[in-house]
Amino acid sequence: MVVVGSRVFAGACAAALFLAAGVASAGVSPARLVSSALAKAHAQSSVHYLASQTSSGMAVTIAGDAATDRGIQHITYRKGGRLGHVTVMVEANTAYVRGDAFTLANYMRIPASAATAWDGKWLSLASSAPDYKTVAAGVRLASTLDELKMPQPFRSVGALTRHGDRLVGIESHFQRAGHTVSETLYIDVARSLPVEQVGRSAGITLRATFSRWNERVSFSPPASAIPIR
Repeated sequence: MVVVGSRVFAGACAAALFLAAGVASAGVSPARLVSSALAKAHAQSSVHYLASQTSSGMAVTIAGDAATDRGIQHITYRKGGRLGHVTVMVEANTAYVRGDAFTLANYMRIPASAATAWDGKWLSLASSAPDYKTVAAGVRLASTLDELKMPQPFRSVGALTRHGDRLVGIESHFQRAGHTVSETLYIDVARSLPVEQVGRSAGITLRATFSRWNERVSFSPPASAIPIR
């Protein structure tokens, strides 16, 4: 799911799933449906996703493409009537970040003075940098799909048809940081792949959709960037 990080940088992402009435009625447990869908998703080469997080006075949207060896996120951040953007790339175990000062400071949690100096400039973090894992989290395929994991017990919330596709939703309720979290994972029955995930907790609403599996993910990292250590 989309998360605003507490460290210098914050990675993000989100997810979703849908499965089938026929499969569910065949006696397959919700836990088995979820594990099978996630296993099949991890076997794919890439996915496109759209994720959003909204709460009082703040909204984040992410358009991302995640492959096994690389990934890219285009992030839009809104807070207090202001709008900003940041792009995150990960390739060859190096993370790259470029954004405006407002988004670097308020979303990526970079100190204001540094955010102003780095406004519009490409930054790079090697895998040895302290904040690399935080920035890279949820950008490539494996970590993107890991964000779909939900704790048991699961409960089926029934099947539905969307755009001609048969879907089933699997729900989880759990505690995180003292708050009750509700997440529903939807899975496409025919393909057994994630389609959407919706979550709510303490006034925060999260939603992520997944599509365009196995399309090529291609982008060019910046030729030069300011190294962050």
